[in-house]
Amino acid sequence: MNAKQIRARFLEFYAERGHTVVASSSLVPQDDPTLIFTNAGMNQFKAVFLGLEKRDYVRAASCQKCMRVSGKHNDLEEVGRDARHHTFFEMLGNWSFGEYGKRESLAWGWDFLTREMGLDPARLWASVYKDDDDAYAIWRDVIKLPAERIKRLGDLEQGDEENFWSMGDTGPCGPCSEVYIDQGADMACDHPRGCALGVCDCDRWLELWNHVFMEFDRDEAGRLNPLPMLSVDTGMGLERLVAVAQGVRSNFQSDLFTPLIDFVAGLSGRRPEGEDRVSMQVIADHARAVAFAVTDGAAPANEGRGYVVRRILRRAARHGRRLELREPFLWRCAEVVVREMGAAYPELVERQARVVDVIRREEERFNLTLDRGLQVYGEMRDAARAAGRDRLDGVDAFKLHDTFGFPLDLTRVIAGEDGLAVDEAGFTELMERQRAGSGKERRFMAGVGAWLPVGDDDPARLRAVFTGYGSRREEARALGVRSLGDGRCQLLCDRTPFYAEAGGQIGDAGSVVLADGSEFAVATTVADEAGPLAIVAADAEDLAARLRRDPRVVLAVGPDRAATMRHHTATHLLHAALRQVLGEHVTQAGSEVGPEKLRFDFHHDGALDEAQLARVEEIVNREVLANGEVRVHLEVPLAEARARGAMALFGEKYGETVRMIEISGTTTAFSLELCGGTHVARTGDVGPVRITAESSSAAGVRRLEAVAGERALALARRDRDQLAAVRGLVRQDGEPAALVAAVMLERDELARELRRLKQQSAAGSLDALLGGAVEVAGVRLLAARVAADDRDALLALGDRARDSLGSGVVALAAEWEGKATLLVTVTADLVAGKKLHAGNLVKAVAERVGGRGGGKPNTAQAGLPEGTVEAALAAVPAAVTGALA
Repeated sequence: MNAKQIRARFLEFYAERGHTVVASSSLVPQDDPTLIFTNAGMNQFKAVFLGLEKRDYVRAASCQKCMRVSGKHNDLEEVGRDARHHTFFEMLGNWSFGEYGKRESLAWGWDFLTREMGLDPARLWASVYKDDDDAYAIWRDVIKLPAERIKRLGDLEQGDEENFWSMGDTGPCGPCSEVYIDQGADMACDHPRGCALGVCDCDRWLELWNHVFMEFDRDEAGRLNPLPMLSVDTGMGLERLVAVAQGVRSNFQSDLFTPLIDFVAGLSGRRPEGEDRVSMQVIADHARAVAFAVTDGAAPANEGRGYVVRRILRRAARHGRRLELREPFLWRCAEVVVREMGAAYPELVERQARVVDVIRREEERFNLTLDRGLQVYGEMRDAARAAGRDRLDGVDAFKLHDTFGFPLDLTRVIAGEDGLAVDEAGFTELMERQRAGSGKERRFMAGVGAWLPVGDDDPARLRAVFTGYGSRREEARALGVRSLGDGRCQLLCDRTPFYAEAGGQIGDAGSVVLADGSEFAVATTVADEAGPLAIVAADAEDLAARLRRDPRVVLAVGPDRAATMRHHTATHLLHAALRQVLGEHVTQAGSEVGPEKLRFDFHHDGALDEAQLARVEEIVNREVLANGEVRVHLEVPLAEARARGAMALFGEKYGETVRMIEISGTTTAFSLELCGGTHVARTGDVGPVRITAESSSAAGVRRLEAVAGERALALARRDRDQLAAVRGLVRQDGEPAALVAAVMLERDELARELRRLKQQSAAGSLDALLGGAVEVAGVRLLAARVAADDRDALLALGDRARDSLGSGVVALAAEWEGKATLLVTVTADLVAGKKLHAGNLVKAVAERVGGRGGGKPNTAQAGLPEGTVEAALAAVPAAVTGALA
């Protein structure tokens, strides 16, 4: 079976056993701040396991896109060098939310591996947690696995959590049972205690499938309390399963990777052998990772998940250099990824053009510095060896990062190949200094305290219901308070009208009134697994104490919500108008919607001209005047929404049903988008819309800023007042543009006349200047301070003095706007015959007085420190004499 068939058969197998097949969630998590990338199949079910969310099914199966770039066995530097570890991988899994248990999970897993995949039962082994007698008995008595091939591992009392899984220090946890395949004695290691499952971690014992049984709740004291129901969470890497099913020893030899490796081999003209094979495996792995990451919205950047993408891409580019691939190539590999995996993941096909463009641009950017960076690294390496050092300085590593874009791990790999370590502590210190000096504020969750309960229930297990679509005031019951460590706290209530920051819309501000009449300001609202949390300007301990006396509160959204709603609907209108004017390649890359203005980022190459901006603004305001209905469609199946052409935010996580915003047009929907934000009821409620700015946000991403409603009217009033002021200044009637143009024309004519008069005056004083020429070492020299208002005037005077001198050197110094400049010109005969060089002369003079300069043989300039003009002119004769010596 090929990989496509195996992926499909797994999902079919569990669908036949009553499981709902759930689509993979985005690789970029949208509602879990603890994750950079989705790294396990269970991530999208985390809220279900925590009891914060319910689904309309109790059995599920999926093939989840995952990314891991750190942790055990996932060191980025090692990916591509062994047979089984990757950055991007697919996780097959099945789940039961309290509906079935260990017996079904293990028995079905055994049937799938042996009957569906045809694996030899004699090669399969199992491990269980040491005290899990139930799982052991199922393997031995139900599945009939020989006892010698069942290993009891782990011991919590001894700190060994092998075969015991937990979501965190507290919360759901339980034993797990793993299935291994024996790949043969020829792959055994030489462990001192013998090569055996549970003893070593070599490739002979390949872990295939992990079955986790969540049956306990670990409290803060470390006690394991039984959960009301047992849930099942399993995970199996598709890459390992395909390799085993196809009878190959390395994942890279399976048909998940061979098309990519063959493609790279064809591009490079090399065979996949030795170190070249390693480079091809790195590129194949990284092409998949970058293609999927960019598809789900993680563009290369200097921090966060974007920096992970950049690291992966640049590591692949460096391995391309080892194969003599000097032109951008990874974007072409991404096309192979789309071709091979687009049927399973349609989003690859839908976003192929953007993905290819983002990758190609990043490759081009890095290629500009890669060769020079490698050359500079070589010089650093040679210097380290010459000095007897066995490591690269942190300063050198920082320069490679800051100047040439080398991620630290890339420098570490390159240096390691040359037998050098890297001073990572020194590098980190320099990075921290750079960050500290940037002035950018960064928000961390480190200062968030523990939940302070208001009632008997643990707030960490409770969830708020959002009521803000239909209400801006809500009588609610407080559930918990959590300190932010800065005089503010988070307030969790059972229901709330406050919209939490999401989808580009800022969080609501407002107020909370307690039962005792005290009122506190709500600065904003943030999203959490528990729902919207109001950020309250209050001491957490004090607020919690007040609420314990009476948890009743009144929550009221502030007046800014109306302006925010206008701006949010305006972003949808802008998006649709941009697609009309620029083309359907335009998709949203991000937004920020608040009461003061909106910002809308979209994928498009090149700036918009004035005509395009005017057309977009015209279309938007036409729809506003049409006063079309803004319809909210709830619980729309995601597949149906996509079939209707609804636009989705790049990388956003959507459930099986979605909220869809439809803005009516004259005949069909003008705009159709998936959106969880708040909107006006009709487009006329938006009011006038004005685009205020257009700029570049990132490579291939443009940004519009706009205002709507009262803000747009205020802007119009400001413009009207400014135009009236222009008319008042010129004291004439007419169009402001024509009036300003006339004033500018008159100004230019006056400026030309002033320059003519200055040149005439300078010409009149030229004879006096020439009279001050002296002879130095047989060469005529004119050195003098002159009056000049700018560089052009000084150059013009110097040219006339040189021409009038006939043969010689002219050195003129002038001051304007607090700056001093020295000009040196040399006649052509002295440049040719005496080898005098104006650039060398001006440099020698400037250095004597602490200035800097240089230039061409006939004309050169230097900047002089304040108060050094006379000293500089006095140094000119000696410089000329020295040059002629």
